[in-house]
Amino acid sequence: MGTIFEKISGEDAIFSGSEYQNDALLFNYIESARCTDDYDIYSDHKNAVIVLPHHGSRVWIWTSSAIKTSTSKLVDICRFLRDTNIVKPEIYLKHEVSDNFSDMFAITSSEYGYVVKDELSLAAFIYDGEEKKEEHDGETIIHVDKNNPEHVRLVTEFYKACCDEFHWHDKLERKIREYLNMQLYAYVKDGKMLANAVIGGHTDDYIRIKSIAVLADHRRQGIGYQMCCYIINRIIACDKKPVLYTHVKNAGAMALFQKAGFKMHDKIYLIKTDETN
Repeated sequence: MGTIFEKISGEDAIFSGSEYQNDALLFNYIESARCTDDYDIYSDHKNAVIVLPHHGSRVWIWTSSAIKTSTSKLVDICRFLRDTNIVKPEIYLKHEVSDNFSDMFAITSSEYGYVVKDELSLAAFIYDGEEKKEEHDGETIIHVDKNNPEHVRLVTEFYKACCDEFHWHDKLERKIREYLNMQLYAYVKDGKMLANAVIGGHTDDYIRIKSIAVLADHRRQGIGYQMCCYIINRIIACDKKPVLYTHVKNAGAMALFQKAGFKMHDKIYLIKTDETN
């Protein structure tokens, strides 16, 4: 009989332990989940599973260090995920348990028609320095207002230009609406958005930079670095620390964030799944 996972609140004792507190920065989503009503949190009182019902099929898992040598615990979590009936879950977890977890999930989920489609490593970066010198003029970067028609035009044209690169042909309009509802800053020149930055995921100590994107024709011109500096300063002004995640194989992003003063804290493993039929 497997360990039973029960729904818990963000105030559960599991979140006050020293091991979790030391790991909480890595799993900024879990800390964010504790501050909202948009997440369901489950636990066996040692491990936590965060299900994001309003954000597609994302699942964040926090595991205790003991799970690295406990195959039965991995099986328990995998079976719980399988039984929650999440369609094509995207699973984020500690990097050091990823190999065993991936194998266990593949075994248990295949009974229900899932397959592991892709696996990749994400680097977790933290900025823990002073304010940055900004090299843009005060009119270049704007805070996007979704109620401003000109801002809507800028965002729409930007993501249409990125459509091929992002593979968003079948979901472009939905993505544009999503970004207009986010805390979005745009680098604008001659009536065109050349780059943007999105922030969110506020916790007591950190604010997450969700993305920094630059049009392909305007890369390697220092614009991405300027956006980094601008967003770092906005977050520091809120008396928080910036945190972000990026694919470790994205050499350009890795180099940009390190140049801006971010330090890699740890790595997260992402498992993407699909249906067999």
